[in-house]
Amino acid sequence: MAVGAHYSYGWHNLLLFGEGGRSSGGGLGTVNGLLASLGPAVDAAVLVRHYTADFHTFYGNALGENTRNINESGFYLGLKVRPLARWEVSMYFDLFRFPWLRYRVSAPSHGQDALLRVAFTPTKTSLLYAQYRARLKPLDLPTSGTGRPLPLPGQQLRHSLLLYCDVQPTARLGLRTRLQASYLRADDNLPWRRGYVLSQDATVQLARRVSLAARYAVFDTDDYDTRQYVFEQDVLYAISVPALYGQGTRAYAILQATLNKHFALWLRYADTRYRHQATVGSGLEEIKGAARSEVTAQVRYKL
Repeated sequence: MAVGAHYSYGWHNLLLFGEGGRSSGGGLGTVNGLLASLGPAVDAAVLVRHYTADFHTFYGNALGENTRNINESGFYLGLKVRPLARWEVSMYFDLFRFPWLRYRVSAPSHGQDALLRVAFTPTKTSLLYAQYRARLKPLDLPTSGTGRPLPLPGQQLRHSLLLYCDVQPTARLGLRTRLQASYLRADDNLPWRRGYVLSQDATVQLARRVSLAARYAVFDTDDYDTRQYVFEQDVLYAISVPALYGQGTRAYAILQATLNKHFALWLRYADTRYRHQATVGSGLEEIKGAARSEVTAQVRYKL
């Protein structure tokens, strides 16, 4: 980015904020928003964004549908309501368009994204929520009945459902259950495709300085487009969000121990097993068989 500026202004229960920048090639990018407390139990957020097709930034991470903040304009509206004690309803609607071509979309396009979450906190150590999300995004569709597929502009509709339960029966034991599923259709004339994953997590405090976390998950998806992502615990400073697709199971366990004020140890083992597959992966990463295992160890020494 060659030059940029930002601002913020608070007035009573309102906060106005924004940022804009110009990259060295002349591209422009800006985000402007409003946060408002509409009452003791109602909060709202509005955000408008615009990134031109020639806007480039190495470290920009503003709200957007693309991986980078480029070639996008959008309007976001969010609302959070607490109608009763221990209950919370969150929702948002995002309308966006892409003025120029993008990955798997060979023409200017537009789409929308909407989400609704209802959460209930029965106790201080438990949380339950249900979430529904609908996304309509542009996608090139191949024609059928011809010798060579040609891209056609279309809309891909994805419905996603998430059910989550987090409880802590005792001071040393925590349990989390997660069920998420998605239904996808790339065109009105094509069939629906689906995928789901059901996971059970457990966290146990074995001793004052030793803890163990484990997960067992079952997944089933029709193809790679209906893959499921579920965040996993990993060693320090590492992130694990594997893409689960096909049919199979995923399990992992991670042990964390603080040996003394200088040494800390992490040990992690993960295993993915597939059904109806003779190999896992492709190219140089291809594995014969239907299972893939990972072992990770990390030791930290603090001066």
